Amino acid sequence: MKKYSIMFFVLITTAMNAQWDKTAFNIAYRFTGRNVVQAGLEFKANIAREQSLIIGASMLYTSINHKDQFLPEANMYYTNIKGQLLGVSANPYSIEPRIGFSLFNFMYLNTGYALPIHREKYFKGITFGVQFNIAPVKNSAFYDRLKMM
Repeated sequence: MKKYSIMFFVLITTAMNAQWDKTAFNIAYRFTGRNVVQAGLEFKANIAREQSLIIGASMLYTSINHKDQFLPEANMYYTNIKGQLLGVSANPYSIEPRIGFSLFNFMYLNTGYALPIHREKYFKGITFGVQFNIAPVKNSAFYDRLKMM
């Protein structure tokens, strides 16, 4: 656990040195065979307005065998101007490919399938989630803009 916490704080420090206008805090709820709450940082890796490549690091909070657990997670999302979302996330227990909808990179509604990679299959099966991304600066480049005719 200590090793994962150190890795998480190294990722946060790296993101803090990144451009603030392309960074956002995330908070999410997912059901992956169990209730999971997520918080972390997201970074928009490109500057295109029509599509976005978002990478992030988060901590998951869940209860496993009646014990509170904090698990690190890395994720990557691709979104386009039509609001389509493709993504994948990985944590110590599963890899989760996802599809869904993005509302200007502010809110993600997604579903996917958790593929267990650990002999203890805590996360498995169909997943559902909602995620909110909150940019720390005004007029953030993280959010997609509405294209007017």
